[in-house]
Amino acid sequence: MSTERPPLSAAEIAAGQVAAIVTAAEHAAAEIAAKAERDARERERDVEREAQRTRQDAERDAARAKEEAQAEAVRIGEIARKEADERIQGAEKAANEVLEQAQVISGGLHQLAASLEGQAERILRDVEELRPPGVRRRDEAPRPSPPRAGSPRSGPTPLDDVEIPSWVEGE
Repeated sequence: MSTERPPLSAAEIAAGQVAAIVTAAEHAAAEIAAKAERDARERERDVEREAQRTRQDAERDAARAKEEAQAEAVRIGEIARKEADERIQGAEKAANEVLEQAQVISGGLHQLAASLEGQAERILRDVEELRPPGVRRRDEAPRPSPPRAGSPRSGPTPLDDVEIPSWVEGE
C-alpha cells in the first residue's frame, strides 16, 4: 500500500502558502504586541521613576524653601526684637529725662510758691500798716451797713463785701 497522494493543485499550494503567511503574520503580530506591551510597561516604569524623582526633588525643594523661610522669619524676628528693645530703651531714657526735668521744675515751683507766698504776706503787712486810721482791717468783721431807702431786697447783695471808705460815710 502505497499511500500516494494526489498531486497538489496550485490553489492548494497557494492556500498553504497563505496559511503559512497568515500564521507567520499572526506570530509576528503576537511578538510585536508582546514587545509593545513590554515597551509600554518599561515606559510606564520609567515614567513612574521619573515622577518619583520629580516628586522627591519637589519635596526636597519645598523643604529647603521652608527651612530658608523659617530662617528668614527668625532673622526678621531678631531684628524686630532688637529694634523694639532699642525703642524701649530710648523711650525709657526719654521718660527718665522728662521725669528728672519735671522733678527739677516741681522743686523750682515749690521754691517759687514759697517765695511768692512770703512776698504776698509782706505786701499785705505793708499795706495794712499804711491803712489810715478808721478804715477797717482785713481781719476785722465788717460793720453792717444801714439799709438803704427804697431798697426792695432785704437779703445779702453782691455789694455787701465792698468796703466803703470812712470819708464817704461821713457825708
